[in-house]
Amino acid sequence: MARTSQDLTQGPVVKKLFLFAMPILFTNMLQQLYHAADVMVVGNFAKDATVSLAAVGSTGAVTTLLLNLFVGLSLGVNVICANCYGAGDREGLNKTMQTGLITSFFSGVIVSLLGFFLARPCLLLLGSPQSVIGPATTYMKIIFLGQPGSLVYNFGAGILRAHGDTKRPMMILSLAGMINVVLNLVFVIVFHLDSAGVALATSISHYFSAAAVLFILCNPHGEQRLSLFDLRFDRKQFFKIMRVGIPGGLNGMVFSVSNTFVAKGINTLGPVVIAGNSAASSVDYFTYQILLSFYTACVSFAGQNYGAKKFRRIDRLLWSSILITAAIYAVVFGVIACFPEFFVGLFSKDPVVVQAGLPRLYMIGTSYLVYTVSEMAIGCLRGMGKSVLPTALNAASVCIPRIVWVTFIFPLRPTLLFLYMCFPISYVFSIATQLGCYLYYSKKEKKAYYESQKNALSQGADALDTEVAV
Repeated sequence: MARTSQDLTQGPVVKKLFLFAMPILFTNMLQQLYHAADVMVVGNFAKDATVSLAAVGSTGAVTTLLLNLFVGLSLGVNVICANCYGAGDREGLNKTMQTGLITSFFSGVIVSLLGFFLARPCLLLLGSPQSVIGPATTYMKIIFLGQPGSLVYNFGAGILRAHGDTKRPMMILSLAGMINVVLNLVFVIVFHLDSAGVALATSISHYFSAAAVLFILCNPHGEQRLSLFDLRFDRKQFFKIMRVGIPGGLNGMVFSVSNTFVAKGINTLGPVVIAGNSAASSVDYFTYQILLSFYTACVSFAGQNYGAKKFRRIDRLLWSSILITAAIYAVVFGVIACFPEFFVGLFSKDPVVVQAGLPRLYMIGTSYLVYTVSEMAIGCLRGMGKSVLPTALNAASVCIPRIVWVTFIFPLRPTLLFLYMCFPISYVFSIATQLGCYLYYSKKEKKAYYESQKNALSQGADALDTEVAV
């Protein structure tokens, strides 16, 4: 780990941020390839492509809802490890790594059990069409059986990123993504397993990525060396992880809860619209990885600098990340907007399905550019260990407006484009609240730190005067 770690508390912010974030971007793109490969293969090679595509697409909101709480815990591990690394606390760092891995395994088991037994009831609750529920339930159950591997990888990758190592998680996902694509094709084309086949391929690739990250953590060739047979659970570090991770997970669940309402609205419009939404979401999820990657970079970057008490550097990080992310996103989405039928058509051969996906692509794709400000502010806040208030603000500014829109306003004009308008509206609320939250905490932390420094200098001067007097 010594050869791959980066000290993010020194050097030019823009250059370090860019070099640190780009491997995360490639990693997230590869991870998104898991779901995109599922959608692409069933949309082009399954026996009943529309039903299989709808089955895969209808599970997204439920799967994300159950996963986000536990994935948020991996964010807690990332933040606490980064704080310890920035502060030079090697003992705390090692305890956090061990506790995080133990937590990831048991979290994965809990997610698997919940997802396996709640799959069908959740789909029924969302009003999924009868033609879709059977294959969608099977897809969800298999996907959730692979979640222990997914969570172990996410926790392990969080540990590596806290050390400034973003390259090896990217290498792991590169191999896992190739395995996923090959198995998708084999299970669907050769064995005709359709949506169940792509779920099985994804779960196998999750366990491969978990094994690979554990191999790295147990053989780091540096100062931190973990042994799976000598892990110790530290209650103090666990509660530190929970203080950051649980609000982070709840934040993800806030979006998922609101998106389940949106999914319920989409389900009322029929299988073709569900399939079109699934195809378009695979495109906009790829573009969203740009925001997510720089958000993740902000968490680790701000975490190290918060541990080192370099607050002005975090301010530069926020504005730099907003400008860089917005510029990259504008270029990428601009290309997609010029050829929308081509990109949505990668996931479905049916022109009717492609046309049904275009409203989502335009509306949500454009909204992400606006949401960049909020996402980067949240990343910096979480790196500083501030999770509770950002989560509460997202519940108020994102979840509630979307639920109100879908429940009371959408029925007045039940069209797909009108349904999707809840996204940009909620993002505008989020920007105002999250940016204000960051400015408040930044000012408060700086003031507290400078006062403590002033008091320390004052006490030192008093001690020196006493010594001179004696």
